[in-house]
Amino acid sequence: MSGNRDGVFRGREGERELLNGVLDAGTGVVLVDGAAGTGKTRLLAEVAAVAARRGFDVATAQDELDQPFLLARLAEREPDGPTLVVLDDLHLAEPGTLAALRALLPASGDAKVVWLLARRRGEGADRLFAAAAHRGAVRIDLRPLPEQEVVELVTDLAGGVPDHDLRALASTAGGNPAALIGLFDALERDGQLELAAGNASLRTDRLPRRTEALLGDLVGSLSGTARHLLQVASVLGQRFEPGDVAEMLASSTAILLPALDEVIGAGVVMSLEDRLAFRHEILWRLVADSVPPPVRRALHREAGEMLLARGDSAVIAAKHLLHGAQRGDVRSIDGLVSAAKALLWNAPEAAAELAVRALELTDQASASLLHRTVIAVRALTAAGKLAAAQALAQEALSRQVAPDAAAKLRHCVATTTLLTARHAESVEISEALLREPDLRPELVGWVEITRMMALLGHDRRRAEELAESVVRTHQGSPDDVLATALAVLAAIARDAGQPGAALELAREAARSGTSHDLSAYPQLLLATLLSGLREFAEADSVVRRVRGGPSAVVTRETMTSVVQARMLLQAGRIEEASIEARGALAVAEETGHETLVAPALAVLAMVAVHTGDLPAAVEHVERYRGRAAVDGLVFSRAYYQWADVLVTHVGSGLDEAMALLTGQYPGLVASGLFAEEPRAAGWFVRRALEAGDERLARDVVDRVERLAGDHPAFRAVAAAALHARGLVDGDAELLELASQQHRDLWARANAAEDLGVLLAGGPEGRAESVKALENALGLYREIGASRDSARVLGRLRKLGRRRRAAPARPASGWSGLDDTERAIANLVAKGQTNRQISTQLFMSPHTVNFHLRKIFRKLGISSRVELVMRSRDH
Repeated sequence: MSGNRDGVFRGREGERELLNGVLDAGTGVVLVDGAAGTGKTRLLAEVAAVAARRGFDVATAQDELDQPFLLARLAEREPDGPTLVVLDDLHLAEPGTLAALRALLPASGDAKVVWLLARRRGEGADRLFAAAAHRGAVRIDLRPLPEQEVVELVTDLAGGVPDHDLRALASTAGGNPAALIGLFDALERDGQLELAAGNASLRTDRLPRRTEALLGDLVGSLSGTARHLLQVASVLGQRFEPGDVAEMLASSTAILLPALDEVIGAGVVMSLEDRLAFRHEILWRLVADSVPPPVRRALHREAGEMLLARGDSAVIAAKHLLHGAQRGDVRSIDGLVSAAKALLWNAPEAAAELAVRALELTDQASASLLHRTVIAVRALTAAGKLAAAQALAQEALSRQVAPDAAAKLRHCVATTTLLTARHAESVEISEALLREPDLRPELVGWVEITRMMALLGHDRRRAEELAESVVRTHQGSPDDVLATALAVLAAIARDAGQPGAALELAREAARSGTSHDLSAYPQLLLATLLSGLREFAEADSVVRRVRGGPSAVVTRETMTSVVQARMLLQAGRIEEASIEARGALAVAEETGHETLVAPALAVLAMVAVHTGDLPAAVEHVERYRGRAAVDGLVFSRAYYQWADVLVTHVGSGLDEAMALLTGQYPGLVASGLFAEEPRAAGWFVRRALEAGDERLARDVVDRVERLAGDHPAFRAVAAAALHARGLVDGDAELLELASQQHRDLWARANAAEDLGVLLAGGPEGRAESVKALENALGLYREIGASRDSARVLGRLRKLGRRRRAAPARPASGWSGLDDTERAIANLVAKGQTNRQISTQLFMSPHTVNFHLRKIFRKLGISSRVELVMRSRDH
């Protein structure tokens, strides 16, 4: 029956087999029971057609009015041959008709007559059916179609295999074929069905008006008690506890049992393992929308208060109180505040919404106003709404405020000014707070942390003195003030060119932190140092721990994205680095995190250099020049200066770059740059030699060799020293060794290219030069450094070689996915969201989205639904 849109014969194979057996016998009585729409009338028509083809004389009444006349004709004459008598809708027959039929049935036992009698179950003809059954009549009960046959019928009706959502909607028909036909007719007329690659799903961009009307009729057919139960349940959510509904109706589950049976039997509600649920979101919203808004608000308030009174989660209660709380409603507002505090770190946006709503509902004369203001300001800060947080705090401080609340609000202002890179202002507020004699001990630590971080961006000398003092006085058990002090000293040591001390301090700082509420600065600083030294596995492990923590504070997440963007860049994953940095930049600019704008721009500038997008590189550097001077928190100032020199060289030439290096950034070579970016050493030597500045080249070599000698465990610095020395001395063996020992692909490619250039100038080095340059080309292509690839191709052409590298894997299809893409595809197939996937794979949602776009392109699809179906095939 595939493709048959009425589809009523799906799942009736057993009944047809039984009826064929009765026709084979040529005599007997068959009783067919079935609810409306179960297909009994069509089943009777099919049997009649089969009987006629087999030579039966078929006698059928047109309707209940024709039934007495048919029975009279049958009583007057004996059938000449095998006969099938079909009587449908006997629940509508008159008593006299039923009596005449009862009189005929016993006399037909020996005659070649098959009686096929049908009715709607439970609506009449009970005595007739009971008597016939007592005499041995065959009974057929047309039950709802089982799930698999429903899926087959839905496939017929929709024209494709239904997805989970479409099957859930189809289940509202309760396995009734006619109801399914009506439902899918409404869906088709609403334009709700979407077909792709043999699969059917629901569209969400169109209103299901006819479908809703059909489902509305289903709900409207219920009793008043059942409808009221559903309306209360809809307020509790798409899934609900029957006990909660009973409590809100001031009843009991036992008393509501008939109504619960009714809504389950009607297919509106289904039973899950732990609760009940509306069968589909459309049904749930349809019922919820039938509740007038004022009543719905009141029900939400009652639900929230019920949950609070019972001691349930304040977070769950708050979902209702957010919709139902009213001004002055102290209990409900306190529930919102409790939920905001519970969500502050792991769901700050939701916390901010709850806290601000609680504040809006608070009377200005309330004694709780200031406390709720503090919670709202903290939640807004955690959610990254820095301008709103600062404005709310300052507005509250403009009034008469108790000292304790004022201190908390002023610290919030100090925090927001720090994050918006107004470091001097943050220092001033923090130090004024610390001079107050009655500052609460639990706030002192937070203010100390804010002051140290602000000083790091404002006054390095004072930051160092304060951090050293903290380290001397906080020896013992770990705490966050100590962790911050150690991290500050690590950042200062990094910028002073002391990478060994910086790494040791950063490790100790990461171990000393205890709070998940901070921005994870100590851990992320450690990750930047490790990544700079190309210890990618350990750096990645640190970032995984940060991403896997319970905090979702926007500052923490955005700083993590910035750090990971540079790590990806340093590891040669340029495209991913670009996506991560762009996502971080967008959040930083949107939320006012000025302190994170410059790091994101610096990464994007380096990406643009590698990919040959000179206008973008210049724009990014010009944008961060004014900001980098006040950074030095996330990346060193030397890193920004190197990127500036690099972009200047690409855009304006060697002379401009050398003038910038010797004029504006004279201390760059002596800084800690070569421990933060070891590959920069070879670049500086190369440029110095091109400019004929042998002294600068020697200075670079001396600096990087001294770093390597002082820190023999830093393998990336050792490789950089080999590279620099090989360039200065024109030593091919050292360059080849450097190309093997460099710990990032771009530096390895640089060394191979330098080797190729050196060998090309020798009398017999042409073949080896080509080999080295082809090695460099392969590495540049692997990381997506298109500008560098183009340069090496030019060198190879001069040597008479033209080649194109074949792709490492197919460009399309499932086999074209790399390991990361396959992992993401598998998690999508399991129903995971981008945020859930990002948590599992320790990457940001921006990176997940980037990979999804690549997956869609390779597989030639455009939706997650298609990806799920393709994943099942693999």
